[in-house]
Amino acid sequence: MNINFFKKEINDDEEFMNDLKSAYLDLKSAESFFENVKDPDLVDYAIFRLEAAKSRYSYFLRKAKEKGIIYKGAYNA
Repeated sequence: MNINFFKKEINDDEEFMNDLKSAYLDLKSAESFFENVKDPDLVDYAIFRLEAAKSRYSYFLRKAKEKGIIYKGAYNA
């Protein structure tokens, strides 16, 4: 029997909400990076990162809607 006192066991809904919050924070980070990028060599990367983050967040929002979860943002859930 393996006992780990420091690791909380989470259910699927908690894991989903953690993924959704992570996607939200990643999107906000990508938006900030895009708005502040100064180096022309990084503009393409900033666009790619932003579009990928939007896509990931949209995916989790669609799944939340399917599950009937109302999500108000990373800090209001």
